[in-house]
Amino acid sequence: MFDKLGKSIARHPWRAITVWFVVLLIAGLGAFWGYGQGGVFERLDNLTSLVKGTESDDVDRLASSDASGTSISVVVSGLDINLDGAPLAAFMADHRHLFTDVAGVKTEADPFLFPDPTMPQAQAMYSDKSDGFIIAIVLDESLTSSEVTTAEADMDTAIAQFTTALHQEYPDATVGTVSNAAMSNAVMSQVKVDLVRGEAVGVPVALFLLVIIFGGVLAAGLPIVGALVAIGIGMGSLWAMTFFMNVEVFTVNIASVIGLSLSVDYGLLIVSRYREELATSLARRGYTTDGRRMPDKAAATPIVREAMEVTIRTAGRTVFFSAVTIAFALSALLTMKAGMLRIIGVSGIVVTLMAVLTAMTLVPAIIVLMRRVLIKPSFITRVPILKSVVKAVGDSSSDHGFFSRLAAGVHKRPWIIMVLVAIVLVTMATPLKDVQARTAFSDYFPQGHPATEAYDTVQNNYPALVDPTIVVVADRPADQVQDLSAHLESLQDVDFVSPAQPLPSDDQRSMINVHIDQANQVGKQVTQEVLDLRAYDPGYTIQVGGPAALQYDFVQSIIQRAPLALGIMALAVFLLMFLMTGSVIVPLKAIIINSLSLLASLGATTFIFMHGLLGMPAVMGMETFILVCAVCFGFGLAMDYEVFLIARIKEYVNRGFANDNAVEHGLQRSGRIITSAAAIIIAVFIGFTFGDMIPIKQIGVALAITVVTDATLVRMLLVPATMTILGKWNWWAPKPLRWVYERAHIVH
Repeated sequence: MFDKLGKSIARHPWRAITVWFVVLLIAGLGAFWGYGQGGVFERLDNLTSLVKGTESDDVDRLASSDASGTSISVVVSGLDINLDGAPLAAFMADHRHLFTDVAGVKTEADPFLFPDPTMPQAQAMYSDKSDGFIIAIVLDESLTSSEVTTAEADMDTAIAQFTTALHQEYPDATVGTVSNAAMSNAVMSQVKVDLVRGEAVGVPVALFLLVIIFGGVLAAGLPIVGALVAIGIGMGSLWAMTFFMNVEVFTVNIASVIGLSLSVDYGLLIVSRYREELATSLARRGYTTDGRRMPDKAAATPIVREAMEVTIRTAGRTVFFSAVTIAFALSALLTMKAGMLRIIGVSGIVVTLMAVLTAMTLVPAIIVLMRRVLIKPSFITRVPILKSVVKAVGDSSSDHGFFSRLAAGVHKRPWIIMVLVAIVLVTMATPLKDVQARTAFSDYFPQGHPATEAYDTVQNNYPALVDPTIVVVADRPADQVQDLSAHLESLQDVDFVSPAQPLPSDDQRSMINVHIDQANQVGKQVTQEVLDLRAYDPGYTIQVGGPAALQYDFVQSIIQRAPLALGIMALAVFLLMFLMTGSVIVPLKAIIINSLSLLASLGATTFIFMHGLLGMPAVMGMETFILVCAVCFGFGLAMDYEVFLIARIKEYVNRGFANDNAVEHGLQRSGRIITSAAAIIIAVFIGFTFGDMIPIKQIGVALAITVVTDATLVRMLLVPATMTILGKWNWWAPKPLRWVYERAHIVH
């Protein structure tokens, strides 16, 4: 297959380029225009339910249906209610029509509507600091989704007019909006900003490093071109998915991070291997790569084609099976019950396949069309300082150099190195014992955004309107749950318990909101209260929900499916590495080492965010879905470097080299690629930490540390040390499996 693909690309490059252009055009129009159906950013969702069918999900659904229609809260602040009570009442009487005149509004309520300002209903809508009030608006429940959208847009206009009028009499007043649409737009706008900011930082740094590695701008730009095409098509794929499933907003950022990093990874290996094969082909025909004796256009064509065919047959095969392994690792997410994790898994698989396909077809096609361009030395190699840098860290290498000497040094004291590296990795992993998995939707609201400030104002200044800590649904009418209410009031640190209210859909059932005075509303104490309530029997059925319950059910769903997910990842790694090496020891060792490396990276990430180090915010816990994604993505990226290294080592083993010599030559040939790719990917991941969304910061830091750990301690030291200790046993397999390998093996 790879021989045929190499010949096809080498002889018909325009075919591949044309296909990619058409696909990118179709996908790009879908992602950013939407063919009249809205672009990808307009169609994304902010999920409030994590695992359908769980107890917390049922309660969340019932609680959401408690309101008669879509609710919008207008939060007015910066006033002195004690002094301006009467004038404000007059102002509201004159301007209330701005809200009630909006088509689709069912009710409008504000504290000035009540005849007695001391009434509980009125007091609930006043700030407890006497510096503002709430205007509660409810849309008619009979409105269609499009009518709701129109009503919300008209309401925004009304709020703007109200704000202008208010500022004329109260210049220091501020007006904010709290609604599902407002919070969703706040999150979405921040996602867009963070995406642009991350790529604005990561792509230029990656391009600069590629220029140094390849010693030229054109060669450096090839992996970036592949990355941009892969990301563009990936965005189009996400847009298409929105028609069949709910796609969560963070999926765009995560898909972009993975698409960019893998595209650069694979493109780097393809371009580097091509330059290696090109130098060999040129030397065989008496040409040089220093520009002194170059082939003309006609002579260059067969040389370029030959080098590209070998590149796709070797490096192309390696990156393809590496991508397949990552795709299988990400498919572990498909086993999860949470829809958010499944869609992240699907999008990750899509961008992984796009990354490898662009690296195997588009990048080679562009190279073939360039013919002599990549043979000529770049002007950069003639700049004195840059010339030295390119020579020191460039992608060209011989069989002897820094990395072969490093491997030889490891061979002399493998046990010491293995033990020391293991100690470092275990030490890095120790913070995991204190990790707190956290899932709180309020964490996703961007700080400083007007909608977030309005939401925080409600939570801090309006006790009666604060989001409940625990929501209890009872299969009893509201007037028959006094015993349950009394039990809820006896819970530890309870601030207040709201009166039982009948469910609109079923007046034989009731709902009670419990407010607990805890800084961490999804912490251990609140979670324990949830579990205790679920075990409590008042004599009738109750269901317990709320933020902590949603988090607990989410975590439990992951724990339940973790054995299957981890089994899929381990099986994928074992099969790939066995088919590449014919050994059962190499894949088993890879699983163990990669797992230890991953735990170490997650531990270091946890430590950074627990203590707010390196400019990162100190948080109460690691986002649960980020931990899961970091495991799958991190394991896949670690396998990238494992494949790059082992493939070259096995190549020398097949040529008859002794085990230690094969390790030295393999590390020398792949070491620069691994460290170069790692440096670039780290730049990409760190770029995404410049955004404001904490989950994206966490995934960026986690994957950056994973790559640093894997490309240095693991690939450069631990793998050579263990291979030295095992010696010939590295390549052992039972006779039946050797028979399988002979018929289905992968050759680099």
